[in-house]
Amino acid sequence: MPKVTQAHRDARRRQILDAARTVFAEKGFAQSSTGDIVARSGLSAGALYHYFPSKDHLIQAVCEDAIHTALDDVTSSSLPESPERVHGTGDGREHARLMAQIWGEAAVSPRLAERVRHHLATAHAKATDLIRVERTVHGVPADRDATGTAHVLLALLTGYTLRLAMGDEESPDAFVRAIDTIIKTP
Repeated sequence: MPKVTQAHRDARRRQILDAARTVFAEKGFAQSSTGDIVARSGLSAGALYHYFPSKDHLIQAVCEDAIHTALDDVTSSSLPESPERVHGTGDGREHARLMAQIWGEAAVSPRLAERVRHHLATAHAKATDLIRVERTVHGVPADRDATGTAHVLLALLTGYTLRLAMGDEESPDAFVRAIDTIIKTP
């Protein structure tokens, strides 16, 4: 029997996470079954349980992956373009629906809330640094409450994500202009 490589195991795990992410975004955590995820992944139930011993473990892994990706995306390179990255490709609602569920679950799951707070703290630090850089580039004093501005920016992006999750068709353009104004206002 050929030896299974780490790359193969990583690819199968990613395949399950991607399938679970799609199913959770469509149905929610409570209404999704492992059978739904198995069907979406095209793998067997045994494969799913090999990587994730329970639905709760899978939910935690999807949440961790989604939070990390989302907060990393919105605090990379250009803050004013963050709403466009939140919106993503297509209608952007799959990611937004998943994030709305994660925030709701974090409200009742201390373990998940701790992970969300950790990622938010990291995103906040990155956003603060990016705000200082943007302000310096535009001749605005870099130290002018960049920390508070980062809190406002992350709250604005959370609100935009929730609106998108609920089907709001608002273009990210207005949010891009608002972020640009917040960053560049002395």
